[in-house]
Amino acid sequence: MFHWSGLSLLGFIRRLRAVLLGLLCSLAGAMALAEGNIYEPYSGIIKGTAGADPVQLSVSNETTGAMACTAALAHWYSEDLGQADPGASLDMTLWHDPETGVINLMNATNDRMPIEAIWCGTAGDLTATRARIALPFATGPAPAQVMRNCKAGSDGRFACGEAEG
Repeated sequence: MFHWSGLSLLGFIRRLRAVLLGLLCSLAGAMALAEGNIYEPYSGIIKGTAGADPVQLSVSNETTGAMACTAALAHWYSEDLGQADPGASLDMTLWHDPETGVINLMNATNDRMPIEAIWCGTAGDLTATRARIALPFATGPAPAQVMRNCKAGSDGRFACGEAEG
């Protein structure tokens, strides 16, 4: 096999390819900056509640222990929503976009945080006992109030459903 200063021809070609790829990427980045296409982190986040409708969510705890709820958000984030003692409810305002059907939480900087699911279960053991809270993910108008209740299921998990109201 051909050797050139301790490198095989295949090794030389691989290194040359890596160098050329690096140069090409640098050139592409420089061209984007020259055109004014500067990357802005989080530039696709929608701010504020304009065009969204409030949905009051109330989840009542009909178990004998404290209930904790968390929201699974887009991009693998989660947000603790709080806890409720037995006989109490956890109440919050969510925001529904009627054009897309997305339901959002608002953060401290007024960014919309799309919700994928809300889970409630035993405080301190949420993962093993949680149940999903049904939300009105649909385009068009959403109900102004969504009431759910959570009870202890026979399998040790919560059983959450529509509450009478």
